[in-house]
Amino acid sequence: KRKDLRKQGYAEVIIQSNNLDNVILIRESKLNGPKSSLIRRIQQILAFEEKWSLNYVPRETNRVVDAFAKMALISDEILHMFEKPSLEIKEILKEDCTFDNLSMTYSM
Repeated sequence: KRKDLRKQGYAEVIIQSNNLDNVILIRESKLNGPKSSLIRRIQQILAFEEKWSLNYVPRETNRVVDAFAKMALISDEILHMFEKPSLEIKEILKEDCTFDNLSMTYSM
């Protein structure tokens, strides 16, 4: 769906994951096991798209990302663009301290 993102005008994309093992696996180029073709594909995309990054963010420090991930699991859409936050996301944003969450992001 890279083309869809480019058509929408998104040249820079930050991918956040709360799965440290997968982030490390993708970053360290370990290509063994059942996920190897998917990992190789993600690595190719990240190498080609220079302004795309993959970051590890602990679930506890970014509940908004966790909520989006859960929404994606129940959605039938391949790619869903949110122009405005849902009520659920607005509530989480009210509760979270954005500054603290950003300071806890770990770039890999």
